[in-house]
Amino acid sequence: MEVSSLGSSVLVVLHNVLSIQRVVEMAKVVYGMGFTTFIVSKAAGAAAQTGVPEAQKMALKRGKNFLYLSDLPDVMELFSPKSVYLFVPKGYGKGLFSPEEVIDEISRGHRVVLIFGGLDPGLSKKELELGKAVCLPYVDSDLGPIGNAAVALYELKKYYGGVK
Repeated sequence: MEVSSLGSSVLVVLHNVLSIQRVVEMAKVVYGMGFTTFIVSKAAGAAAQTGVPEAQKMALKRGKNFLYLSDLPDVMELFSPKSVYLFVPKGYGKGLFSPEEVIDEISRGHRVVLIFGGLDPGLSKKELELGKAVCLPYVDSDLGPIGNAAVALYELKKYYGGVK
């Protein structure tokens, strides 16, 4: 399996966001780390009006995929992922994020979704029922969605062999 396969098998979702900057920075992290699909769900206010179009423009310029969906159930319906990981602050997760587990799913041909909450405190209890709530094992305090995504995607690439 090629490194590009990793980038297309992992879908990164930023859910429930109001900040233009958060949408744009997350797009930079996702595309900059070589992942091809970034999804924003449930954006409101300035994030929906300005952040979403900016992320779309960035995707088009880089030959990447960007989708805006109204809510997380739409992501599940359209992509039918085998595994869903929802990133939460330490102490709220039911497990630790395991890049090995994600790579194992991908190597079996499964699609994986990584979801990051765009607002503090993050994801609701109902949203957490959509998958496995995880936190990063080597982080002492909450990094926020951009920091968590950067670390998680880096770890996936590193474990997969895409980081030199």
